[in-house]
Amino acid sequence: MNNSFGEIIKISTFGESHGLIIGALIDGFFSNYYINEKYIQKNLNLRKPFTSLFSTQRKENDKIKIFTGIFKNKSTGAPILMLIKNSDKKSSDYDNISFNFRPGHADYTYFLKYKFRDYRGGGRSSARETACRVASGCLFKNLLYNKGIIIRSYIKKIGYLKINFKYWNYILNRFFLNLLFINEVKDVINNCKNSCNSLSAEIITVINGIEPSLGDPIYKKINSIISSYLLSINATKSINFGFNFKNKNSVQVKDEIRNIGFTSNNNGGILAGITNGQPLIIKIVFKPTSSTSKNIKSINEKFKNIVNKTYGRHDPCVGLRAIPVIESMLYSILINKIIKKKIYE
Repeated sequence: MNNSFGEIIKISTFGESHGLIIGALIDGFFSNYYINEKYIQKNLNLRKPFTSLFSTQRKENDKIKIFTGIFKNKSTGAPILMLIKNSDKKSSDYDNISFNFRPGHADYTYFLKYKFRDYRGGGRSSARETACRVASGCLFKNLLYNKGIIIRSYIKKIGYLKINFKYWNYILNRFFLNLLFINEVKDVINNCKNSCNSLSAEIITVINGIEPSLGDPIYKKINSIISSYLLSINATKSINFGFNFKNKNSVQVKDEIRNIGFTSNNNGGILAGITNGQPLIIKIVFKPTSSTSKNIKSINEKFKNIVNKTYGRHDPCVGLRAIPVIESMLYSILINKIIKKKIYE
């Protein structure tokens, strides 16, 4: 398995959904930078399970602990080891699928590749792993914020329902729903849960403060790298940059240039794989959660036809907890690209 990412600062994640621990090892991080576990914990709490009735009811505290690379609350330049204990495992929920494959899940392809699999919550393929990404990405968040780089995200669609946002709160750095619209969102998700089903999600991310000339054509374009990182997030199915070009002509999508800058941003801040100084606009689509408690046709490890039902605790819409993961992966990309640019300047 490929469990590491990053060009200059490298992050390796480890652990399984129902193992003893999960964690991350960060190598190549700067020395003499203040690191606050409480700040990392605050960001982890945004993605942790059991935060609402709309997420999995697995009650994990996601308590972060840093074991190496820190002295007197500052980084030493040595590798930083972060660990999170798994405290609410119910592995028996997966006994009935120990020899069966869940359609839409990693079970089938993992078994074909490795001839063995950890069926407890999906093992390494579980979204539980994304807590490690959020924890490590927090190391870069303030560094980028101090450079004027701000990442903002919001959920545009849940299933067929388009979300109606009222305003952006600059203090809390989050979009807020129109209160009158929240009940409609609740009804859609509850109806889905009650029918033992799950929903897709569409998330928009806007990155402000990006300097021009990040990205390396032809084979390491900034949009190629971003796509690679974001598609590594469980259940991500598609990435789109800028605005929809479908059924539009050249005149409608060109971003004209004047001496004061661009007159539009149809290309989402990227031209030929290089940032042009405009905000980056990214759309990410998540598929519905694969595991649902509904009878569905499948096969077992002997490739015999069966009818399968999955028990356990799962998100009715995995995209609802995806924003901290998306933003953490983007922090990891940008810090590496900025460092690389300085090396070659």
